[in-house]
Amino acid sequence: MGRVLVFLVFIFGLIGCSQNPQFKADIIAEKSNNITAKNIAEKIFEKVKHYPQETYYYLFVNHQACYFEIMVNDVPAFKYFKEGQIITPISINEFINKSGKQTITYKLYPLTKRASGDGFNTLLDWTSIKIELFQRNKADTTGNAFASEKKVLEHSSLTKPDGKAFIAEGKDYYEYTFTFDAQVPYKNKGWENSEDLSKLDQKKLLAKTENAYKQVWNILEKKEADSYFNLIFNSYLETCQAEYTDKEKIEKIIKSNLLPFENKTYKLEPLEGYKMVLYGNGRIVSLDLVSMDPRLRNKWAIWGKYTDEDDDISSRNIRFYLHIPKGKTNFEVIR
Repeated sequence: MGRVLVFLVFIFGLIGCSQNPQFKADIIAEKSNNITAKNIAEKIFEKVKHYPQETYYYLFVNHQACYFEIMVNDVPAFKYFKEGQIITPISINEFINKSGKQTITYKLYPLTKRASGDGFNTLLDWTSIKIELFQRNKADTTGNAFASEKKVLEHSSLTKPDGKAFIAEGKDYYEYTFTFDAQVPYKNKGWENSEDLSKLDQKKLLAKTENAYKQVWNILEKKEADSYFNLIFNSYLETCQAEYTDKEKIEKIIKSNLLPFENKTYKLEPLEGYKMVLYGNGRIVSLDLVSMDPRLRNKWAIWGKYTDEDDDISSRNIRFYLHIPKGKTNFEVIR
């Protein structure tokens, strides 16, 4: 499925942009979509297509003595910096743009900080991870949502020649990539034909990315919900298409994303303490927090705190990945 009208992130005040056309700073907004906070759910629902076979891929992960991250096609799909097991399935369709070869990468980190107070600086001999990939037909209306479930593959982390000790025992980081073939009925534009940001001047790319994040930070600070949803419309449309999202779920997603605008206690934290990271094989850029706090570790740099329904202080990070479509000069929101 191709993207419809594009909303570009406004980048302002970029030093030296006139000397490099790759960093031309301007704003292009197609207003004919008329996206607002009130109509975005309906606009997305109108464009999401449904199929007799809606192949839906998800993971079950079992891990020992480590924190972990899951990357799908080199884009972060799931982060787990807690103790205990994750028992719910991890959906990955959002990161599958079209049928064909897909990559899954897991990154393992030591349990450096635990509730018990102790921790480890390296991965242990009994560190391990097991990943099971399943698929099912999300369009199946037989009444049993998992009647069509099928295991696609199973992967277990490697061991040393003794067959017992983890292969990366004693190291402070480990990653491994494996592949599988996906068959999906949709075709999202995604980021595969975007500019390779790794080939650009990284200092100028950082300045451009910082300005984009400042623009979004200001939109959130001023509670300009319509402006925000204009920026993320195409991104959310592709996500909902990949997950064959129904109207009720779309409305829940939008309602959740209204929290920074409607919750009067939501207060943004300063845009600081981050690093620039490239994803999507160099075609996506993000500003990620540099923190060992499990609640913030490797999450996005735009975040704030608010009082939840239980009168507890909670935090909400705003996911914001950017790319530059081939032949264009401005960022667009990709996921």
